[in-house]
Amino acid sequence: MLEFVGSFGEDGFELNFADLVSPKDWKDEIEAKLATYKEEAHVVDKGRLNLFIVLKLNPLDGEEDDIRYISRHINEFTEFYHEVIREIK
Repeated sequence: MLEFVGSFGEDGFELNFADLVSPKDWKDEIEAKLATYKEEAHVVDKGRLNLFIVLKLNPLDGEEDDIRYISRHINEFTEFYHEVIREIK
């Protein structure tokens, strides 16, 4: 299960997610599938967390002020990630 844990980075356009369920040994397979996502996403080692995923967004002019922009990307990425996990299982 993927959980949104916050936004950090410049202008808050790095969205951070934790996957506390999937095993760490899936990291390489997940990383390969994340490379196909429309925005930059990668797995970061955060010690005791199973998997910590960072999604970097590149908003167009005007989108950075739209609250729906981030929530839409959280929902889209969560759906994408769940499909990735279903494929790996």
